[in-house]
Amino acid sequence: MNICIVSSGDFFSDYGGGQVYVRNLVNELSNRSDVNTSVISFFANCNTEAKEYKGIKVYQVCDEHTFRNALQQTCPDIVHANGEKLLTARLCKELDIPCIVTAHHGGLVCPAGAMLNTDDEICRIPADYSHCLKCYLRNTPTGLFWYPLLKKYSQERYCKIGQRLERLPNIPFLSPIGRTGLIVSRKLAEWKELSETATHFIAPSDAIAEALRRNGCPEGKITVIPHGIPDTGSRLKVHGFNNDKKVLNSQLSTLNFYYVGRINYVKGIHILLKAFSSINNTNIQLHIVGGAGNKAERRYMRQLQKEYHTDSRIIWHGKVPYNQMEELTKEFDCLVHPAIYLEVFGLNIAEALQAGKYVIATRCGGAEMQIHNNSEGILVKPNDAKEMRTAMQRYCSEKPQPSNSECKPIDIAAHVESLMSLYTKCRQ
Repeated sequence: MNICIVSSGDFFSDYGGGQVYVRNLVNELSNRSDVNTSVISFFANCNTEAKEYKGIKVYQVCDEHTFRNALQQTCPDIVHANGEKLLTARLCKELDIPCIVTAHHGGLVCPAGAMLNTDDEICRIPADYSHCLKCYLRNTPTGLFWYPLLKKYSQERYCKIGQRLERLPNIPFLSPIGRTGLIVSRKLAEWKELSETATHFIAPSDAIAEALRRNGCPEGKITVIPHGIPDTGSRLKVHGFNNDKKVLNSQLSTLNFYYVGRINYVKGIHILLKAFSSINNTNIQLHIVGGAGNKAERRYMRQLQKEYHTDSRIIWHGKVPYNQMEELTKEFDCLVHPAIYLEVFGLNIAEALQAGKYVIATRCGGAEMQIHNNSEGILVKPNDAKEMRTAMQRYCSEKPQPSNSECKPIDIAAHVESLMSLYTKCRQ
């Protein structure tokens, strides 16, 4: 079977769970003799010659023309889209190729991207213009200030204003605000087209599957397949006593909580820091592992570092290369996953569980697929610093061990077997 994987962003980057997942997937496919795999990766500059990765051709494209050419060169039997989903579905329909889309994030159905409403709660209603306008404006400078006025405009009138502004040079503040209605309308239309055009959707969790259904995707086009991860053989036999440094930490009653991921508001790091800083215990530390990828994230990180700079127990590691993560985190005790938005899966949770770590996570969607409450970890309410603090205090006092229940990470090989079954089904 000829399989073409469309990567999430730059295939050769490891920034973000989507990129890590695609790399793991391609690594496993490269070991199989029954498939011929190729990768299409979107890059700032087009590369006319394919690169090689473990014997697999990686085409770096930058626009629709080069994308179409790459698809025609690879002649795939199936295309698995992890990025550029609508464009992929359109071209696959044109070329009569089955297209499977993995819903890696809520932005598939949510114009604002995170399925997080203006009350910082996970959105559980169907997306439509009236509901989504306020959420999108929230992410635009001064947007909420103008919302009471802008909501009085009809969708048609607001979109016409946006169309006029598109023809003009960018005007700070005015252009982003004026184009919001048009952007929301387009994103809603893009989801409708994608839901009709794509052959099938993979939902890594029940939560995103329900969101797809709620927003009009037919039940028969959705299959829930949780992500798999490579088995590194690093699961701890006895938590906290697998090397000399952990023995020393245990003897000193020092516990290391840690967070891994982007430094982004929806990841709930402000809730985690608020909870941790209120615990009166000098023998604990919190390690923040991750970087900021854009201006808003850098501003958010600076604000948090400034607010909590007097707490020496909080250690900021910055962005750490993926191949160094296991070495760094093996000295830590408990992962905290404080997401306040719809986290479709949470690859870092799976990696922590595989390493034998206990996990404190919010009920953010993907966490419930991986953790039995009070077994592998503790599930808490999103955006609730008091409940998170209580869970962290409980871990400090009880030092619970992860159980050997059936709720274990799925091996990437088993995950690929599930994908192969779906690929075969969609070809028929």
